[in-house]
Amino acid sequence: MEEKQLYGALTVYRERGAYLRRLEQFEKAKGSYDEAFKNAPDDVRMLTGRSQVCADAVQPVQAYADAELALKLEPHNMNARNMQARAMYTMSDFERSVVMNYRGARVRRQPPYFTEGINQGVETIQDCIGVNAGNVMVEFLPLIKKLEAAHPLGEESQKPLHVSRIPKPEKKRKLTQMQARKHLTLSRVLAMKYLGPMAYDKFFLQHLTSDPRLTSANSGGSKELKLVVKEALRSLTERQDMLRAQRPYYTIRLSEKAESKHQNKYKDAVLIKERDIGARTSERLLKQIEKSLREMRVMDVIAQAERMQLFLDNKTPRTLPDKDIYIDRLYRAVGEAYLAQHRLSYTLSERGNRRRIAFLMGLPVGRPKSFDSVMANYPYKFIDIKQATDKVTATLEMCENSTMKCWLMYELARLLCTQKNYALAKFYAKRCQREAQEISNVTWWLNGLFVLMSGDMQQGNANEVRIQVEEAYEYSKKLQDPERVQAFLSKCAEMASETVSADERKAVIQRERQILGVMDDVQKVDTSVLFKRMSTVPTGRRFSVLPRKPEAGESRAERRRRRQRGLSVIPGPEQALPPAPKSGTLGFQIFDI
Repeated sequence: MEEKQLYGALTVYRERGAYLRRLEQFEKAKGSYDEAFKNAPDDVRMLTGRSQVCADAVQPVQAYADAELALKLEPHNMNARNMQARAMYTMSDFERSVVMNYRGARVRRQPPYFTEGINQGVETIQDCIGVNAGNVMVEFLPLIKKLEAAHPLGEESQKPLHVSRIPKPEKKRKLTQMQARKHLTLSRVLAMKYLGPMAYDKFFLQHLTSDPRLTSANSGGSKELKLVVKEALRSLTERQDMLRAQRPYYTIRLSEKAESKHQNKYKDAVLIKERDIGARTSERLLKQIEKSLREMRVMDVIAQAERMQLFLDNKTPRTLPDKDIYIDRLYRAVGEAYLAQHRLSYTLSERGNRRRIAFLMGLPVGRPKSFDSVMANYPYKFIDIKQATDKVTATLEMCENSTMKCWLMYELARLLCTQKNYALAKFYAKRCQREAQEISNVTWWLNGLFVLMSGDMQQGNANEVRIQVEEAYEYSKKLQDPERVQAFLSKCAEMASETVSADERKAVIQRERQILGVMDDVQKVDTSVLFKRMSTVPTGRRFSVLPRKPEAGESRAERRRRRQRGLSVIPGPEQALPPAPKSGTLGFQIFDI
């Protein structure tokens, strides 16, 4: 059954669109006009109404097309001519819009739509090419001369003699930290000047485009949300570009310079006050970090350092002139905190000190609880390690401060070492050492060396560790208190020279996989079943099909010693028997006589 045609559909949808346009619901209004266009595409009132809606919704191309179509149907329609002139103004073609408004004003004086369009267009043209144009050209004259010198017009462009068939990717020059900050600040300032409070909506939408929460399991809903965000951001950006074309930024700057001297004095006083508050806040945060460092609370040092870094990120060299000095002091303290972990304790046992070294170097550590102060104050952070690596890499690319570079490269090397990417971790640790050597910072040089040692100790490179310990032993003499670090280095060299017992079960599983990989499908199934049956047999009674070394003390296992008499086979894997029962009465013990 076909859907019944709505009676008077053109009038219904056209009037509904006009009503929604007055309520400033432009998307719904345009939808209604589209429905009316489907029913009667040659209605002039509908075309002029849709043109007005598109002009209000900052879609000037569609508005101009509708107005032109209406003029083809009725060449003397003044409403369509007014909509065409308004669309030309929205597309930043100010001269042509003024001409069209003058032509319309000769025919119709009232309502004063054409007169308003003339005044608006003339004012915009005066802003663009009026008194301010001379100052702008004088300011840009050195740049124009520089471009002319770089690309002289008289010289003919020489054609390359040989064109390579291998395409070369275009190398885009990356922005420095200062340039990126200037671009971000300028974009935010322009948005605030032209959009007003709507600039915060634009910032929110820009942040939302890269928000991982926008992608969810509901793929249909995610796509719809992304389209809504993209369309809203496009509309705001086009509106800002249109407003900027109507009133260039240098006219705003000129009007701001013409402010009263009392307002300029007030701004200078506010800037001085902001600098004073920023300096006092930085000193207070640094004193908290130094206090935590004296008390050997590394976890608190790192947390307070992150808080201070967030504070410094919101400051510019204009609002905080000594920003670089504070960054240097901050990351020198962070380096001291990281280095303070690498020490031996004279209250711990030999086993405790070895466990501390294994913990700091990334070696496997048992599960029992530890009351070690280093492990208790280690800066744990439960984060996505890949996301943290990407964030540190992006920050390192724009970083300019040398001490902060040392910290970033140390963090990156440590994260890569955690991910078992030892080659790249070694590269960044060496870069950290090189950067620290250039600024004569012994602390960060030793921190980079400890990351190198961590990777080599995890891989079992005893010779590399020995060479690094000898180099660090000489370099640590530049410290004020080198004995603590030197004792730690000696113990690291001693642990690295010892043979580490490998996990035999992992080697057996790997050998089983290699054996199964060279077999056909039928033999593979039978052999895998055989391997599973072998794994259930106790280690002492297992037939040694796979090559392995005999385990020491196997014959004197506790279960074998305490097994029941008369039972020749002990089923299942080997387990320790429960201890003898003890009485709950103090001073009384049940003995097995």
